[in-house]
Amino acid sequence: MTNTDASAGAGAASEPDPGLSAADTADTADAAVAAAERWFVRNGVPHFVEEHYYVAGLPAFLRPFAAAIQLARLAMMLGFWTVRRVFAEIREVGHLAVRALPLLALFGMVIFFTRDFWLISAALTSGWLWVSSAFFIMLIQAFLIARLPEEFVTLPSACTPERIRASCVATPLAPLADTEPELATDPALGLGQRRNMFMYLLLTQTIQISLLSWTVFFFYVVFGAIAIRPEVLKDWFGHVPPDAHLWGIRIPGVSSELLHVAFLLAGLSALYFAITALTDAVYRREFFDRTLAELDKAIHMRCAYLTARSKCGKSLPR
Repeated sequence: MTNTDASAGAGAASEPDPGLSAADTADTADAAVAAAERWFVRNGVPHFVEEHYYVAGLPAFLRPFAAAIQLARLAMMLGFWTVRRVFAEIREVGHLAVRALPLLALFGMVIFFTRDFWLISAALTSGWLWVSSAFFIMLIQAFLIARLPEEFVTLPSACTPERIRASCVATPLAPLADTEPELATDPALGLGQRRNMFMYLLLTQTIQISLLSWTVFFFYVVFGAIAIRPEVLKDWFGHVPPDAHLWGIRIPGVSSELLHVAFLLAGLSALYFAITALTDAVYRREFFDRTLAELDKAIHMRCAYLTARSKCGKSLPR
């Protein structure tokens, strides 16, 4: 067989089966649409689904609450995705720690060995520690909310058939993307989809930062129990601080002062990481570009999804 014949055979294989009736084609497209909608919901972008999350068929006495019910349904979808995302990120926490801990340890070590920082941390009551934590959380969220919308310019506003087919590999839309000669190239991203992408980025970054801050906290607790000996603590505080108690259980070698220091350093490290992951090219590539690639894939899949909807005779977004 010549190369020309092989190419012709490959092209014929990618075309729709002429033996399929219009009804069969519509049924196949319907199945692809339903599977794609489940994929979008499961992967944290329910607003990429057209008209799926709207509440219909409510009894008359519940219709005034339709908007609240719709919002609650979306919140449940996002909540389930957040839980799955947390467990997924926990599986990656080793990679995250290996990449980020050297930077954060270098950032925090100088502070960690400072007597004044220990005295300041020890003077904070539990209430003021939680206030400090809330302050760090507000700073991090304010930075992310101000910075993340700028990342939308890196996401595609129009797609190519080749990228759409590549993004649909190993997804429910792969068969349709491979056989459909004319794919929609406009993802038709409206306000709902953009808000969904913003929440996706915000929650993903928040989960990463939270897991990293807990990793930093436990790192300093263990390191402090090893490196900061009772003689040093006696010189700093005039006495050897007693061991801390957690739920009535004594933690040998770990004082309340050490926990306070680790807590504050974890907050400072979380803020530093949040800024660095979005502004430093190396750490951005390690921690943030993966999230943008996930949204890029979802946008290209939406083009195939809209194509499938048009084959079903369903309305497309305007």
